Amino acid sequence: MSSKALAIAQDIMQTGIKASDAAHIACAILAGCDYFITTDKRILKYKSESIQIINPTHFIQIWEKLS
Repeated sequence: MSSKALAIAQDIMQTGIKASDAAHIACAILAGCDYFITTDKRILKYKSESIQIINPTHFIQIWEKLS
């Protein structure tokens, strides 16, 4: 993991997110993803200006509107 990803992951972990989950979110942010899709309630509570964290049902609703 890059030092930038590690720094982002460490910030995310400060909110109570587990290290592996924080690493996944950090990598998604650095990859420029618009969405992080999960059913994990703890992760869904995490808010970020860099990425929208949503559940699969909400993502499908957004995707259907865009199609």
